[in-house]
Amino acid sequence: SSDVCSSDLDLIVEANYVGNRGAWENNSAPLGGLNTPNPATYARYGIDPTTAAGQATLTSTMGSTLGKASGVPLPYPTFPTTATVFQALRPFPQVNGTVSVNGAPLGDSWYNSLQVKVNKRFSHGLSLTSAFTWSKTEANPAGGFNATSATINNIFNRANQKGITANDIPFIFNTGFSYEAQKFKTIDNKYLRNALSGWVFGGLLLYQSGAPIAVPTSANNQSGWYGYNTTENRVPGQPLFLTDLNCHCINPTGQFVLNPAAWANPALGQFGTAAAYYADYRSQRRPMESINIGRTFRIRERKSLEVRAEFFNVLNRLEINGPSNTSPQGARSCSITTPTPGLPGSVNVAAGTNTCPAGYSSPSGFGSISYTGLNIQPRNGQIVARFTF
Repeated sequence: SSDVCSSDLDLIVEANYVGNRGAWENNSAPLGGLNTPNPATYARYGIDPTTAAGQATLTSTMGSTLGKASGVPLPYPTFPTTATVFQALRPFPQVNGTVSVNGAPLGDSWYNSLQVKVNKRFSHGLSLTSAFTWSKTEANPAGGFNATSATINNIFNRANQKGITANDIPFIFNTGFSYEAQKFKTIDNKYLRNALSGWVFGGLLLYQSGAPIAVPTSANNQSGWYGYNTTENRVPGQPLFLTDLNCHCINPTGQFVLNPAAWANPALGQFGTAAAYYADYRSQRRPMESINIGRTFRIRERKSLEVRAEFFNVLNRLEINGPSNTSPQGARSCSITTPTPGLPGSVNVAAGTNTCPAGYSSPSGFGSISYTGLNIQPRNGQIVARFTF
């Protein structure tokens, strides 16, 4: 539906609802159900992948004592007895474990948005187009579409897979404007009046929410028991961030920004319960502002000279890279700033400590930010001249 109102012929305001529903979509990520043993299959043979005994059985070869005692038959006569019990229980045991069976058309997607647009037609030298979008992008599984960095937590619990996707940007505002300086009748000097008129000022401004950060992948070796990994669990009551990524107060040379205590590994052999992405777990907002100024000088009827200057990131915003999203339980370390005899070149940062110790910098590990480059370039510009004949 849409609603349009206009106070005059020069200004148009338009509001629309835009939605999309997708079903039976091809999933490019390894959805797993095609070649992953179902828990019911394990139960049939009394194998419990959450126990050490069950895990030992799954990693045993079919010709070993444990493999024979499992009661799992050869899936076909020529199946090698050097292959594992886990491989024998796969729906397609002939497919080597290093090959993924992908593309199951089991995906669903949802997109809902309110879109408002304001259009100021060219009059008195000014034209403007502004748009605001309030939206939500979801999928099931949320980690399987355009999200190679996200992990699906449990392919056998499809009801628990719906959530926002990597493309979910709930608030987007952008505006483009152009103004051509008119001939000022109040200026008596015609040469000055002509020199000041005809210049065109334009700009493109974009402001939007930060992109979602993928939930960390669990290190509980779930791939050894089911053929693919799962997500870590979100710990209730723990903040996701150690500092606001939009505060402009981060020191990436010695500070960690993500809270490792916010995530916990599921027990061995158990699936995670977290979504692939969370609405409150996002990277830094990244505004973009560009302006330009130019003019076309008419030399003769078919000859003209166009001069234009363009400037990008005009406010010189410092937009650092996103934080590292490796294992929260992995080591977080800092390197020595100035090599000193008797001091180690790097030290691990203890749990509960979120900055590098004195004399050390260059943090690495979960929540660190690479500062050897920026997400966007500092303020820069270019001058363009074009002669037409």
